[in-house]
This record gives sequence, structure tokens and C-alpha cells, in this order.
Amino acid sequence: MHNSGRNYRILAFTLFTAMTLSSVRAQNTNKTTETVYSGTVTSMSFKDVKQPDPLKTRAEDIVWKRDVYRIVDLTVGNNAVLYYPVEATAEKKNLFSSLFEAIAQNKVKAYEYQDGREIFTDAYAIKFKDLLKRFDIPFKERTDPKRPGTTIFDIEGVDIPTSEVVTYYVKETVYLDARTSTVQTKTIALCPVLVRFDDNEGTRKFPMFWIPIEAVKDYLSTQSVAADSMNSAERYTLYDYFNLRRYTGDIYKVSNPKNQTIFEYCSTPEAIKAEQERLEKELKEVGNALWEPNEKDLKEAKDNVALDKKDTGKKIKNAKTARQSTN
Repeated sequence: MHNSGRNYRILAFTLFTAMTLSSVRAQNTNKTTETVYSGTVTSMSFKDVKQPDPLKTRAEDIVWKRDVYRIVDLTVGNNAVLYYPVEATAEKKNLFSSLFEAIAQNKVKAYEYQDGREIFTDAYAIKFKDLLKRFDIPFKERTDPKRPGTTIFDIEGVDIPTSEVVTYYVKETVYLDARTSTVQTKTIALCPVLVRFDDNEGTRKFPMFWIPIEAVKDYLSTQSVAADSMNSAERYTLYDYFNLRRYTGDIYKVSNPKNQTIFEYCSTPEAIKAEQERLEKELKEVGNALWEPNEKDLKEAKDNVALDKKDTGKKIKNAKTARQSTN
């Protein structure tokens, strides 16, 4: 847990059983005046530095696709820029703080993490109160005397598990665009994973929820992050960070008929590593496997075979000559 020195006051409108959040307020424990937590992390303008959106691909142009799931470890390489700063401030916050705030302010919906499938419909949207209870995030609930039908959730900043989210699951889609004759990879959704230690069961992972990247695009586009861990001067928005796939992560599943993860059909670390390498190679070569070679490629391949035969013939001739001279 981190200690941000802030208390979060979260207001949610309640209508029958539905609950939507109207605002989040933070109160500095060293001050008596209450201020609105705006969620703005930087005054820097991204008008000129924001990367262009990826080319929109029409559904009818996608002739082949495969979903890829990766484990993104925030303790590795450039992924660390998503973890820091652990202690959120009004100026800067890490990825989980940004997502938590967006959900609390009802700017985005979080969806149930289900084993093996993601359904981004209202039926699978998570209510904020249920999210707090499910992951043991302490809160106090009371009725707002100034707003009938409004529930207030008071959450201490120290209780938001920002430091415990050291892993994300990332869903990508690799697809073949027939219109541009290119293989594209698009980041689809994020799932923060709580990593907690239990005295009886050791380290345990708790996937929290899925959030589609495009649903949170406008919010993440206002948040800045360093381009990599070695260069804090060059910066991207959080949306561009994922859009450009600046993160790294090992594959744990590729869409398959049985919907199995690698860990379900590989029993040893060596087998898991070999399967991850095989899938990475397979994805890189997908373009070559799907397109028929043109006449130029066929001619080059034929010429290469002829050169190999000629080179082999020279080696055999030289070897015979060497033996004859020795005798």
C-alpha cells in the first residue's frame, strides 16, 4: 500500500439498484479546506506531439485475425513507467491511479474479468461499490444530506491498492488488412492484476477487471508518461503508449478452439518458454504464410537455389582436386 496523504470522497447517484459516480473529492490531511480532485496530471499540451490514430480498418477488410494475450510485468524494462509514481499526486499518477479515478468518476466502465472471455456489455459492467468490496478496499458509506438519493463513499488514499498492481493482462488483436495488404496489431483492452502475499498460500494474483482501450481513449490521452525508463524528456500520452505498443510482455494465450492458456497445456517452464517463442515466431511470419509469392519472389527463390547448387558443385570439385594433388 502507498501513502498518498489524501482522503478520497466519492459520490455516487443511486437509482433503484444502479449506481453511477458523480465526482471524486480529495482532502489534504494537512489542510482544513476541501478541494476538488480534478484528475489533471499535467499542464503540458499534447496538441503537437500526440501520435496519429491508427488507420481505421473496416470489418469487411479483415480477412484473418487472432487474439493475443500478454502478461505485462511492471518491474521489467520500459513497463516501469506505468507503475511510477506509486504515490499519486495532483500532478502525476500511475496507470492504475488513472484507471481507478476514471471508474470512480464514472468516465469509463469496468467489466467483469471472466476466465477465458471478455464481454463488454452493460450486463457485465461492475458497479463501483462491488469493485471496492470484492478487492477489500475499505470505504465508508453514508447518505449525502444535501442530495437526496445520493450515496457518499469515503476512501482513504492509503487504501487504494496502487502499489499492489504490478502486473497487467493486455489483449491484442493481430489481423490482416486486405485493403492495405498489411498485418496490423491493435491493443484492445487492459486488465490490472493485484499481486498479494498470503501467509498460507504465498503470492496470489487477482485479475480485477477489463477496460477497453478505446473506451478510455479520451481520458488516457490527457495523461503523460515517459517514452522509456531511460528518457524522461520524451513523453507520450498513456493512450499513445499502448497504441504504439511501447510495452513488452510474454504471451500467455493465443485464441484457440479450446480457449486454453499456455499454462494449461505446457507443464514445465522449459515447455512454456518454447511455446511462447514458437507463437511469437508464428505471429511474425503470418504475413508470409498468408500471401502467395509473386513472380519476382519466385524468380529470386529459383535463382537462389541455382546459386546454392553451383556453389555446392564448386566445393565438391575443389575437394576432388585437393585429394588428387595430395595423392
